Amino acid sequence: PILTPEYDLLFIGATAAARAAAIEAVNLQARVALVLPQLADERLHPQRDFYPYALARIANTHRIERTRLQQPTSYPWKYAEAAIDRLDRQCSPAMLAAMGVDTIVGMGEFCRRPHLAFNIENRSLRARAYLIATGTISHYPLIPGIQAAGYMVLDRLPSLVVGVASLKENRQIPLRWAIVGSESVGVELAQTLAKLGCRVALIVETERILPYEDPDLTNLIQAQLEADGVEIYLETIVTNVDMENRAKLVTLGDETIAVDEIFIALPDRPRLESFNLLGVGVDYTEKGISIDNKLQTSHQQIYACGGVCGNVLGGYHSQSLTEYEAKIAVRNALSWRKTKIDYNSYQNLPWAVYTDPPLARVGMTLSMATNSNRRDRIVLQSYLKDSPQAILNGINSGFCQIIVTPNGRILGAEIFGHNAPELIQTLAISIHNRLNIADLTTVPCLSPSYTEFIYQTAQEWHRYQRQQRQKLTWIERLCWWK
Repeated sequence: PILTPEYDLLFIGATAAARAAAIEAVNLQARVALVLPQLADERLHPQRDFYPYALARIANTHRIERTRLQQPTSYPWKYAEAAIDRLDRQCSPAMLAAMGVDTIVGMGEFCRRPHLAFNIENRSLRARAYLIATGTISHYPLIPGIQAAGYMVLDRLPSLVVGVASLKENRQIPLRWAIVGSESVGVELAQTLAKLGCRVALIVETERILPYEDPDLTNLIQAQLEADGVEIYLETIVTNVDMENRAKLVTLGDETIAVDEIFIALPDRPRLESFNLLGVGVDYTEKGISIDNKLQTSHQQIYACGGVCGNVLGGYHSQSLTEYEAKIAVRNALSWRKTKIDYNSYQNLPWAVYTDPPLARVGMTLSMATNSNRRDRIVLQSYLKDSPQAILNGINSGFCQIIVTPNGRILGAEIFGHNAPELIQTLAISIHNRLNIADLTTVPCLSPSYTEFIYQTAQEWHRYQRQQRQKLTWIERLCWWK
C-alpha cells in the first residue's frame, strides 16, 4: 500500500539554520519535523559561533584591566555562556513545538526500502522532502603530539565553565594560550583573551592574518592585535607538541613556547554523521555533499545547504549564507517551481570579523576588483576620524572604502571601525536594490551619528566627478553638459 508521508518537510541538523528553516516552513503552513542528531552525553550549541563574540562584548563592557601576572577570572566566560543559553532558548524544542514543529532528538539514518524514510530507533519518519543542515564541526589537526597534550576548539570552549553552579563561583582560566590557524574566530578570540589578561600567541601559516581580506585592512587589524598584547607568528608551522610539568610545549621550527592551552582555528569540516547517505544515493566527498543550483542532492527528495555542502562566503563559513540557502531550499522543496541560486550573488551578503574595532564588508573587495582586472572600478575612501560622531567620542581609527563603476553602480564596500557591522547593512541594502552611489548622497542623514560615515564616503563620488570634468576639453565639457 502507498502510505501518505507524515510530514511535508523533515529537517536534519541541530544548527541555527535548520531551526530557522523549520520556522520558515511552518510559516508557509507546512507539516514540519526537526531531527536533532545528538548523542546522550553531547551538549550542542546551535549558536556556538556567537560564543567568541559574546565573550568579547562582555570583556569590553566590563572594561577588564589586568596585568599579565594576574590570573584571569572565569566570570566573563560564565556570562558569555549565559548569553548563549538565552539565544538557544529562543529556538528550543519547547519553543519550536509551540510554533508547530515536531522535534525529535537522537541519532538516525536514511533507509531506502520499503520507501525513503529517516529512521530513529524504532521510529520511521517519512516526508515529501528532506533537508540536511547539520553544518560543520571543528577541524581535528594532524600535529604530532597534540592529541596526547589536548587542545580546544570552538565546540569545547563552553566546557571551561560547564559545571559551575553559580556565576559567583570562580574557576581558573588558562593564562597562556597558543591559537593555531588563520580563521576569523582565532583572530577574534586572540584579541579577547589578551584583553582578559592572558598571554596569547597567534600562529598562522599564511603571510598575514585573515588572508581573504585586503592587505591594508588586515595590517590595521594586526597592528591593533599587537597593541593589545597578542604575539603574532606569520608563515609559521607547528611541528610538534609535548607535555612538561602540566605545560604544553609548542615547537615552531627552531623555537619552542610553553602554553597552558592550545586553540585550533583551522577551517571547519562538514558534519557528515553516519546518515547512510550512500545507501540512498546521495553523493558526497570530504568537502561536503554535492548539490546543484537548486540545492538538490543526487536524490531528488533530499536537499542540503550550508556548511555541510562546503559552501563558504569570502573564504569563511557564514551563518547568514547558510540561513539564506536554507530558506531557498524550503521554498524549492514545497513548490514545483524551483528557484536557481546564482552563486555569484553570494558576494552581496555582508560579512564581518568581530575584532575591536570590527571589520565588515559586502560585495566585491578591492583585492577581488584588482584580481579580476576591472579597469572601470573607482575606489571612494574616507576616514572615520573626520566624522562628527567620531570626533565627539574621541575615536581616531576607522576606514571606509566603496568600490563603484564609472556610472556610479556600487560593486562592494569595506568598513573598519566602530559599528562597522551595522553600517555595512546600509550598503548591503543599496547593492541588493541596485542603488547608485549618488542616491546615498541625497538621503537625509541624522547628525551626529555613525551613519554620516557612509554619507561622507559617498560624497567623494561628487569630488571624483569634478576632477574628471576638469580633465575634459571644452568640447567634451559641452557634450557632457548636454
